[in-house]
Amino acid sequence: MLELLPGTGVGLPGGAGTLRFGTGPEEAVALLEAAAPRTYWGLQCGSLTLREYAEPRHAHDAWLSGYLHQPGWNVVAVFGGLQMTLDGGGPDAPDRLAGIRITAWESAAGAADAGVVWDGVDLFGHPSEEVLAVLPEPVRPPEARGWVAVPGLSLRLGGEHVAAGEPWHDLVLNGDAHGGWERCCRGRFGCLNGGNGLVGLML
Repeated sequence: MLELLPGTGVGLPGGAGTLRFGTGPEEAVALLEAAAPRTYWGLQCGSLTLREYAEPRHAHDAWLSGYLHQPGWNVVAVFGGLQMTLDGGGPDAPDRLAGIRITAWESAAGAADAGVVWDGVDLFGHPSEEVLAVLPEPVRPPEARGWVAVPGLSLRLGGEHVAAGEPWHDLVLNGDAHGGWERCCRGRFGCLNGGNGLVGLML
């Protein structure tokens, strides 16, 4: 089970320590390799880097959408039914951890080894609306595409096809600051300057 620690990072299972925001890629990857039963490097051909964007705002939106993986952060850690990926802080802070994405395999959502806990609440273990009822002031921003933001926790819950009564199966926890993206805009959960997360995806 993974524990969300807003403003700090994620507590890893079995007393393996805490993956902390601000950590460099080598330290973060080493911690995950020691803690996770399985890790592997994502395919670079399926990832995008900052060099592929003409404007930072496009990269910002792709980063927020989970499409942008800077090479040093492209590790995938598997904890039972959960998959974790990492994101650096953007143009001015690529060397510090700024975002942690956790996804439950859809077939494993709600399973005992797919738990993601905040303040005693298993975010993937209950129907989505029940989870929203206990989170502090969740909102659906105008730019939301099937996801919900919880600004007070720097948390985004996602899954475009989460039906009523079904659990969430995707989340992103951000650090207090969203890294070097301030030069693009101040949007934490969506690019406010018209960014396009699909730019560069069609090769």
